[in-house]
Amino acid sequence: MSSHKVSKERIAFLERELKFLDTFLVLQSQRVACDDMPEYATQKAQALLRNSRVALSSLDLTSPNTSQVVQQMEDDIQMTKLEIRANYSFHKTSLQLSASRDEIADPRFVEDFMDIVAAHIHDLVKIDDAPSLQEVLKELKMLRSFIRFVSERCNEPQNQHTFFTHALVVAGHVAMLVWLYFTGRDYKNKDLALGEINVLVFLQMKIKPIRPRIREIYVAVLKALKSTIQSGWHPDIKNEHVADSEASFIDTILHNLLGLSTNSSPSRIVALKDQMEILQEMLKLLRANIIHIPIQDLEFHLSDINNFIVDAGLLVYSLYDSEEEDMASGEVNQALLDLPGNIHQIKAIIYFIIRKPFQSNLPMIHGLGYVDILLNKLAEFQAHYADSLVRIQMHLQIIQNQLMSLQPFLEAVAEKRHSMFERQHYATLLIGKAYEVEYILDAACISKEIPYWCLECWLIDIGKEISLIIAEIPMIQDTMNTNIGNTSSQLDRTPNLNDEIVGFEDEIAKLRARLTEGTKARDVISIVGMPGQGKTTLAYRLYSDKSVVAHFDIRAQCSVSQLYSRLDLVLAILHDADQRRDKSILHDAAGEDSQRRKMREDDLADDLRKNLLPKRYLILLDDVWETSVWDDLRGCFQDANNGSRIIITTRDHEVANYSRCHSEPLQLRMFNDGESWMLLKKKVFGEEHCPPLLTNVGKKIAKKCGKLPLSIALVAGILSEMEKKEEYWERVAANLGSHIHSDSKAIIEQSYQNLPYHLRCCFLYFGSFLEDTMISVSKLTKLWTSEGFIKGYEGKSPEDIAECYLENLITRNLVMDAKRSFGGKIKACRVHDLLHDFCKERAKEENLLLWIEWGRINPMCYSHKQLAQRRMSIYARVNTLERWSSSCSLVSSVIFHNYSSIAQASHIFHRFKFLKVLDLELAEIDSLPTNLVHLRYFAAGIDQKSIPSSISNLWNLEYLILKSSQRTLFLPNTLWKLVKLRHLDVSASIRTYVTKNKAQELPETSSKLYDLETLSYPYFSCVEDVELMLRKTPHLRKLKCMFMGTRSYQYPVVEFPSRLETLKIIRPHLEWNLFYPELHLSLCISSPNTKNLTVSNFYLVHWNLSNIGLLQNLQVLKLKAVYFQERQWEVSNDEFLQLKVLKLVDCVWFHEWTIEDDAFPSLEHLVLRGCKRLKAIPSCFGDISSLMSIEVRKCNEFVVNSAREIFNTQVEDYQNSSFKVIIL
Repeated sequence: MSSHKVSKERIAFLERELKFLDTFLVLQSQRVACDDMPEYATQKAQALLRNSRVALSSLDLTSPNTSQVVQQMEDDIQMTKLEIRANYSFHKTSLQLSASRDEIADPRFVEDFMDIVAAHIHDLVKIDDAPSLQEVLKELKMLRSFIRFVSERCNEPQNQHTFFTHALVVAGHVAMLVWLYFTGRDYKNKDLALGEINVLVFLQMKIKPIRPRIREIYVAVLKALKSTIQSGWHPDIKNEHVADSEASFIDTILHNLLGLSTNSSPSRIVALKDQMEILQEMLKLLRANIIHIPIQDLEFHLSDINNFIVDAGLLVYSLYDSEEEDMASGEVNQALLDLPGNIHQIKAIIYFIIRKPFQSNLPMIHGLGYVDILLNKLAEFQAHYADSLVRIQMHLQIIQNQLMSLQPFLEAVAEKRHSMFERQHYATLLIGKAYEVEYILDAACISKEIPYWCLECWLIDIGKEISLIIAEIPMIQDTMNTNIGNTSSQLDRTPNLNDEIVGFEDEIAKLRARLTEGTKARDVISIVGMPGQGKTTLAYRLYSDKSVVAHFDIRAQCSVSQLYSRLDLVLAILHDADQRRDKSILHDAAGEDSQRRKMREDDLADDLRKNLLPKRYLILLDDVWETSVWDDLRGCFQDANNGSRIIITTRDHEVANYSRCHSEPLQLRMFNDGESWMLLKKKVFGEEHCPPLLTNVGKKIAKKCGKLPLSIALVAGILSEMEKKEEYWERVAANLGSHIHSDSKAIIEQSYQNLPYHLRCCFLYFGSFLEDTMISVSKLTKLWTSEGFIKGYEGKSPEDIAECYLENLITRNLVMDAKRSFGGKIKACRVHDLLHDFCKERAKEENLLLWIEWGRINPMCYSHKQLAQRRMSIYARVNTLERWSSSCSLVSSVIFHNYSSIAQASHIFHRFKFLKVLDLELAEIDSLPTNLVHLRYFAAGIDQKSIPSSISNLWNLEYLILKSSQRTLFLPNTLWKLVKLRHLDVSASIRTYVTKNKAQELPETSSKLYDLETLSYPYFSCVEDVELMLRKTPHLRKLKCMFMGTRSYQYPVVEFPSRLETLKIIRPHLEWNLFYPELHLSLCISSPNTKNLTVSNFYLVHWNLSNIGLLQNLQVLKLKAVYFQERQWEVSNDEFLQLKVLKLVDCVWFHEWTIEDDAFPSLEHLVLRGCKRLKAIPSCFGDISSLMSIEVRKCNEFVVNSAREIFNTQVEDYQNSSFKVIIL
């Protein structure tokens, strides 16, 4: 240990000693410490304190004399302490102070003084973990809680003078005796006499209600307090922490209740055993729940609560009587007489304060699918927990029948295009009841924290409340059927796929020229405009322009937003560049991203610089708020004098000017009235004409939209959902008002209010994602389903219904489809930042979601009520999760947005007992929280090679998504116990085994996963493995697997599930594969409903291709890095009859391609990438009337020329003007 460190420790010791010395002088000045203390000793202590503080404040740790100065102060303090100890006697100090010194027993002074003493002793306990000191500290804190409880309810403190004086004297002597006997340089090395050791035991006796005189003080003050409460005492409801004193004093009573077994008459303890157990249960329940409820809700119950607490205290303190004195017996008898009535009354209050916080934190808007979830859960619980739920089973059955009878009503609410307020109100009430019933089931059978008597009361009340709702619903049935002509199913929507650009034609031409022409030096093209003006739309249009794409070697983009980190931006650009560059089909993207996150920030930036430097690059930085973004990234964008470009969109001119290189920033202008009307027409009518009757009112609406594209798009979304009648449009124009010019939020609000009830929570849920995030539709629909937002329909999966909901939101221009497949299916979406802000704010108002952002707001400012929200979206440090976890027991969803590692994840989430959704996909955890038995959705990054068998504890799990940096992940057989599993996805970079070794192979007798629809990526070494897996998953719709393949020419027919729509078969990318490329797909695919097939890295013989070609419903075929037998592919007329999309990627040994005239009759899109040895595209493709596009990338000139010839045939010979050829 260094001398510098020793000096610091010694100084800390001196500061601690001086605090105790100061306490002694305070007590001595109040004549509390010791009446016999010589005056010279007190004066000497005062001088020492004063001089020592001066010396410490001017102490120089680097001085060679420091040790001597510190030594001298230690010696002086030790001499003073010995002198005080010689004259100190606790026994001689009178409990009764002079009547003229009432002010020293002021409750506030006593509380503050006890806090100081407790803090001093706590510092000692941290250094010397002595059990005797801990016990004294605990007793002192209990007395402090008693003091606070009395002082907050005491109208006339002088009436409790003896109580406060006693507390002050005891606290003072605790401080003094601890200092005199239990601190000092020699304390640890000194053997204390038995009498000195007993000092602290004696002090505890002065606090506990064991001695008659002390017990009398406590009983007397509680009696006086009871009179005060009964005479009309009211709490200060402005004090949010007023219930804390009740909770703390209950702890004190419970502490003393436990001590009765050794400090009361044994016969009395036996006689009162049952009553004491009931009392203890009531106190614990009251303590656990009282601090969770807003004080305003307790206002009319606090008097009763305080009465019960005081009576409980009176009973417990009176029972501290081993001799059964007359006074105590009288108090006990009265308290026992009052106990049954108190228990009955407090039960009603406890039920109220358990239910009220849960209700107050319920969302004010719900997903209609939550009742479906509850009904399934009720049926399950009735079957599995009948014996343990005997007392509440009848009530559950009644509620189950009630909710089933209400299903048609909820379906009608979901189907109606414009739900009236009454229906929405009753739907909200019903789903709120569903939340409550689900919580009761979980609390009754899992946590067991709520007693059955309380659950029974709760269910009875819910049943009555649902009955009242049912009685009201017939009154609105007639109105439910009105305006039926204005309604249509929400499941049948055709989205507007065109993101219109109006009025910026000249700007697009100028910017395109700046990107592809002009200076060879690196240049920054900045687009500046206000929110909603179309910056991002314009930038992405340029970024995706065919001539721009062809001009650059590499492109990458990222959204920056207001809250960003340099690390995340660099990772995003690297990842996007990886996605766009030519790479092997089994490129380990997830593993590479995981490894990159472990790199230093500067190393990552250098990696990006090296990736970009040799190439002509185009980088899009969208939504830049600060100049610091350019400072953080400029070093990555080196100037190779090859025409590289960077596009920046920003609201701030300063950002644009700061990053400027050569080109002037473009300031977007506002729309004129004509452009506003043109965009509105396109958004509402598409290619159709606007009826003349709507032209004038339409122009009026366009003018009121404030000349902003976003506002126009939102209003168009409202108009497109209405009948095309002038009166309806006039109503919209009237509602917009003049304030719209300066307030886009008003238009967003109107669009939100126009949403059907079931879409509102889906829309607001976008607020749970980071701003400007590209959101995977697959993930979004799974989250919506897990949250209970999706109302089930016969014959449709929840995910399919969720996609219809999303299409509806896109149609209304509230959500943008950022990425679609060739078939038109949405792959990714995003929302405008103004809409994102609206979603966050409204979701918070509706209690739907709490956003926690570290760095903007002090996390400690969040109240318990806020942290008890149903859903939390967190962009914060990991350690804040553990800090908040005690307040998060009711949280049902957590979405974590930080790229970070979470150590002890299972411990951190242990208190999130009712969690249904846990999304840690961006984080990497060290352990799976397998105690969260209610989880329906779990996603996480992991670094383990195996999953524990305890995964089977998550028996409610429906979605399991694991992103691993390991190549292999071993799954235990217990996974097959997760019979509710719908989606199992292990990332594409992982080779997943069903079992770890042959001894633990999947048994034939294991459960079948009938609900499993998606499975990625099991590893199959032989056809028998495939067949066994498929027998266990009979309802698969999507399978992505790794299959070893063989050199055998036997092709057993594998009966894939009849519902299978997507099949992806990949051969593992191992080094020795390079030496055995002829390992072929040794199975016959028999799957009549397969629409999408991907085959990667296999040797395909003619028979394989014929087998695939005969799949009657196949619409999309992707062949990636495959080897064709004899390097050729012959296609007959009777093959691929329904195929719409054909992709051939990295088929480097593909030379000859011949097709018969009538092959591919339904083909719409042909994509060839990396087919470098292909001699030509067959000319027959020019005769396919359905063909819409050919994309050629990184192929030879012969392929390019043949694509152009096909273009000429399609456009010139067949007048197919919409046909496109894209060459990259």
